[in-house]
Amino acid sequence: MAVVTNQKNNVRRSHEFDSSNFTIEASSEAFRILSDGLYSDKVKAIIRELSTNAVDSLVDANTSHLGFDVHLPTQVAPDFYVRDYGTGLSHEEAMELYTTYFHSNKTHSNNFVGQLGLGSKSPFAYTDNFSITSYQDGKKRLYSAIINEDGFPSINFLGEDDTNQKNGLKVHFPVKRGDITKFHDKAEEVYRWFSL
Repeated sequence: MAVVTNQKNNVRRSHEFDSSNFTIEASSEAFRILSDGLYSDKVKAIIRELSTNAVDSLVDANTSHLGFDVHLPTQVAPDFYVRDYGTGLSHEEAMELYTTYFHSNKTHSNNFVGQLGLGSKSPFAYTDNFSITSYQDGKKRLYSAIINEDGFPSINFLGEDDTNQKNGLKVHFPVKRGDITKFHDKAEEVYRWFSL
């Protein structure tokens, strides 16, 4: 298995300088840029990012043969979701890993597409709330990801039930009726590159 490595820069200095690393301040504006400003084609990006995450989860769980489900919005059911049959998330992963920008559990291998910890937040480019359902080891946990009153993304744990569903993750949100055709058109563009 190939391992992702971060390249180290060889820096030569003529002498020691007073130095300080750049940082990122957590602000509602910074989160807005990272959630919304990254994508020029928001609908296409959301479909691609969530579907790529689904594929990565299948690879991680060695369940690629199961594929993943996609629901495209219709006039009767105007919502979009991607449901994979991969690893699912523990409660700790949902509350910490899933909510941390630039933190990913995929950096240990080149077998995964995503590695920046941004794609899971892509629905915020379209909506200010979406649901996450994790199925893992006989438990179904429901979360609501929202942009809160201060403009910060946050996640709310809504509860846990027993389930006999296969492990995996479902990300779901409502679609404006005027965007239904756009979701279908963009899905056609995205899925032509998928081999599942």
